[in-house]
Amino acid sequence: MPGRDLAPGDVVMIGFPRHDPRGHEQEGLRPAVVVGIPPLPMRFPLVWVVPLTSQTGQWQEANPGLYPLLPAGSAGLMKDSVALGDNLRAVDRARVGAYIGTLDSVLMRPLREILARILST
Repeated sequence: MPGRDLAPGDVVMIGFPRHDPRGHEQEGLRPAVVVGIPPLPMRFPLVWVVPLTSQTGQWQEANPGLYPLLPAGSAGLMKDSVALGDNLRAVDRARVGAYIGTLDSVLMRPLREILARILST
C-alpha cells in the first residue's frame, strides 16, 4: 500500500492465499481490519489482521462478542460486515491492497477485547 502507513483500525483489502487442504481460514480478496503492527526490525514485513465477511448466521448471532458486526458505512465498508475474531492472521504487507477507511475507537473496542481474550494465557 504505497504512500500510506498502516495503523491499527485501518480497513484494507487483502489477498488471502488459497489453502490446500482447504480449511476454515478465509481466502481470496476481502477486507480486513489491521489490529497490530509488529515492531521493526523484523525478518519479514508482516501485519496482523482480522478478516471481514458480509455473511452472517447463527454462529455470529450466538457469539457477537467473538464476531462483532461493523455496520455499512463504517470505515468505508459498503456492506454490513462481521469481523472474524477467531481468524487472526499475520500477513505479508505485500498482500495489503487498497485502503478503505479507519474504524473509530468505539468499533475497535470489541476487536481489542477479542484479541485480549484469545491471546491471554
